[in-house]
Amino acid sequence: MAKKIKVTILTPEKKIRLPGVGIKTATRFIRFGLWSTKFFNDSDEDMQKFLVNNKQQIIDFLYLIADELKDYEPFTLVEIQDSENHILIEVK
Repeated sequence: MAKKIKVTILTPEKKIRLPGVGIKTATRFIRFGLWSTKFFNDSDEDMQKFLVNNKQQIIDFLYLIADELKDYEPFTLVEIQDSENHILIEVK
């Protein structure tokens, strides 16, 4: 049963290994970020309008995905690797 999302980003410039975060907690963080987009005036204007106009649909979709993920066994969601960079997002 999948309960957490773990992110690892390894590049020559940065090494980021985030601890596993509960799926519902991650959804809450994203929800908070979406609701606070009106405070980021220096971001891309088109993207900001999109987020403002579609906030509730994005949040509803995230909750739907979170509910679906709990029925799955752990798996790798994204893995990108080349000679210098490695990005890994796992659902554990």
